[in-house]
Amino acid sequence: MAKQKVVLFHPRTLHEKNYRNFWIPYSVLSIGSHLASNGYDITIIDNNFEQISPEDIVAELAKPDLVGVSTMIGHQISEGLDFAAKIKERFPETVTVFGGGAPTILPEQFLNYEYVDVAVRGQGEQTVLEVAEALKRKKSLENIPVISFKDKNRKVAHNNPRTPISKDSFAAYNYSLVNPVNYLRSDEHISNKVLNHISSQGCPFGCGFCSEVALYDRKWNSESLERMMQEVRELVETYGADGIKFYDANFFVNKNRALSFASEVKKNGWNIKWAASAHPKNLLVLDNDNLRTISESGCSRILIGAESGNNEELRYINKNMTTENVLEVARRLGNVGIHGSFTLIVGYPGFPEDNISKTLDFGRKIASISPLHEVKAHVYAPYPGTPLYQDAIRHEFVAPKTLEDWANYDYYEVQTPWLRLGVTQQIRAFNL
Repeated sequence: MAKQKVVLFHPRTLHEKNYRNFWIPYSVLSIGSHLASNGYDITIIDNNFEQISPEDIVAELAKPDLVGVSTMIGHQISEGLDFAAKIKERFPETVTVFGGGAPTILPEQFLNYEYVDVAVRGQGEQTVLEVAEALKRKKSLENIPVISFKDKNRKVAHNNPRTPISKDSFAAYNYSLVNPVNYLRSDEHISNKVLNHISSQGCPFGCGFCSEVALYDRKWNSESLERMMQEVRELVETYGADGIKFYDANFFVNKNRALSFASEVKKNGWNIKWAASAHPKNLLVLDNDNLRTISESGCSRILIGAESGNNEELRYINKNMTTENVLEVARRLGNVGIHGSFTLIVGYPGFPEDNISKTLDFGRKIASISPLHEVKAHVYAPYPGTPLYQDAIRHEFVAPKTLEDWANYDYYEVQTPWLRLGVTQQIRAFNL
């Protein structure tokens, strides 16, 4: 019996204009690897790499049994919907499944489109496998958790949630599906041959603006140390990476796991650099010896959300820290030679506009602590499902009504009525 064919499409991330690199698309690679390990014939199309029109891609495809599309809020929505439309035009019986940040938060809006059959709300590896198995056996989708779908009467149904499944339960990444060599990149703060990796999902903190809160509800789900070492070993020893960029929302949630990783890197004798993200509170629990171990293992950069130069704003967004905490982290990272990449957000609802200047001055203060450090500022943009979203609406933010509007939602530009448009230029000048 022929294998069931599954095509997984990763649309271009055109809205990420502040980032010059694109990376291994783990959103589709993780699902594809799990499906492949269960006997499915997988094709992954990363259009950041291919850069082909959806029409031309579909023209070259053999009929798939299932098509999966991963999309965040932003321009990925447009290309993802266009791809699904072209699939349905040529292969009307093929089932289309949308997953990622946008369908998780906006399932109803996706299912309003006739060429979208299923939306996955959250973790997708086991869920997409269960959808594929149900389709193969011609069974109903009604008992598959965390999906929204159109029933036999084309009515939208929302199935129950489920507890996140350990990442170790899924198949190891099948890198032959994407060829990591195509994604080797240079990063001045890491190395000349960097590959990305995602070792955890979510974050236990409840920052009011953060999409991680909307998507994962403050739950953190990680690979074990053993699994992480296995994955990093393959990127280093098979594909030639001498730098690893962890795209975890918060790599340092588990202190022992982070320190054990650093120790294992040193033990393996890998001459690599690596970078990750952290909440300041997770760095403050590391003593000087801990930080030296992390630095000596090759950690060259840590991305840190400083968020505001005003403690009142930090309390408002539930950041669970103070400006002094941030300055202490900057001092301690500088002392062990780790580049701190700090981010700020300005323009929270209900606060005076002169807070923006105070926050930018705070950013300059961070940067003055060590020549290693840099600070970048962003404008607050409301994200659906986050704790501050309804407050933004109370302050007269008008939310996009359609997916086309969400596709054009550029969170690097002013989107809120309480800020003048010139703030964008002020932020750009600061970031130079």
